[in-house]
Amino acid sequence: MRRNRWLIVIFAIALLTIALLPFASDLPDGLEKVAEMFGFAEREQQVYSAPLRDYTLPRLESFVGQAVAALVGIFIVSGLAWLLGIALRKVNHKDD
Repeated sequence: MRRNRWLIVIFAIALLTIALLPFASDLPDGLEKVAEMFGFAEREQQVYSAPLRDYTLPRLESFVGQAVAALVGIFIVSGLAWLLGIALRKVNHKDD
């Protein structure tokens, strides 16, 4: 039953994130703003191409793409946190 509660919490967070997507700012973040202010933004070089860059899917740059990218990110992070919890629980049980 405890596990089901966590799944409901994760699902609720995912839905809330998707509901708030239309209110996300299109303004540049702090680093981008400084680069534009001091004129070195055009010298930017891509070192790594993130799979869900700018919170969109490569061929779907609409609200649907943002929603899917948010869901994928939430579930990946939730899964990693779950796996970390399992690993930590095993470590704590070995100490007992």
